[in-house]
Amino acid sequence: MAFKNAFKILIEKFGLVWMLLLYVFVLAVILVSVSMAFMIPIYRAFLNAGIMEQFTILFESVTNGESLNRWFEIIRGIGDSVSQLLKENFSLRLNSTLWLTLVVVVAYRFLLGLYELPLISVLDGAMSSNARIGFGGQFIAKLGKSSCFTLVKMMYTVLFDAATMGIMYGLFKLLDVAAVSMFAPFIIMLAFILLTALRYTLIAMWSPRIVTDNGKIFASFGFSVKQAGKNFGSMYAYFLVAWVLIIAFNIFVGLFTIGVGLLISIPMSMLLISVLNMTLYYGKNGKRYYVDGAVVTPPTSCDVESEENK
Repeated sequence: MAFKNAFKILIEKFGLVWMLLLYVFVLAVILVSVSMAFMIPIYRAFLNAGIMEQFTILFESVTNGESLNRWFEIIRGIGDSVSQLLKENFSLRLNSTLWLTLVVVVAYRFLLGLYELPLISVLDGAMSSNARIGFGGQFIAKLGKSSCFTLVKMMYTVLFDAATMGIMYGLFKLLDVAAVSMFAPFIIMLAFILLTALRYTLIAMWSPRIVTDNGKIFASFGFSVKQAGKNFGSMYAYFLVAWVLIIAFNIFVGLFTIGVGLLISIPMSMLLISVLNMTLYYGKNGKRYYVDGAVVTPPTSCDVESEENK
């Protein structure tokens, strides 16, 4: 029921997609501007080493509909070329490290994360009292709390994503094993989806707890993990399905619109995850909520932590 209602709310609140698109656009402009000092020498080095030609080959392979095995072979080749270039060029290695640390890990994650609490607040108003709340006003009102939440959340996401990348790097070596190379793309994608679903399952109720019940940041994280453990089967299944659909939808839209459709599909995916988090939070904690003007009463409710643990 949480998944079905999430799609209903997604359609009902589709206007938020345009707000998220504007937010992503502004974020992209900021990040590109900050990255220019780092990216220009990186681009020149990649161009001289022929790596940009490999990216062109990958793009042509994707647009021509070649097999996944071919895609992964090209990606592995790009990774090997980049790794070799970084080993040989200290200044490039330093420049790349600074860019990854300052822009990708810190600036990107922090700025992107600021949208979550305001969006959850808008959804909470619609679901709890059928109220219309503006995203812009909530963004300004919650900027301080959003900053603290995002900084704390980064400790979790950076560690989890680093572990995921390590596992992905190890799985790419299966392409060199003749016995399983044919199935390597399937194994790599399966592992990525399983890990991504786990990542989001553990923190599904984190921001909803903070907004809906005024929970404290660290206590709300503990609450989310605890509730994920209690309801792991159903919650994990929801996020598995969600991420299969999100990945398939974005690839399909990206390929058949030459990337233009991603302007809509990416903010839609962001909104879907937030709505799913809210429907799971309301449903698993026995809270009634509005969907299409009607009140939904969850069939069961789970035990909620006492007030002192908020």
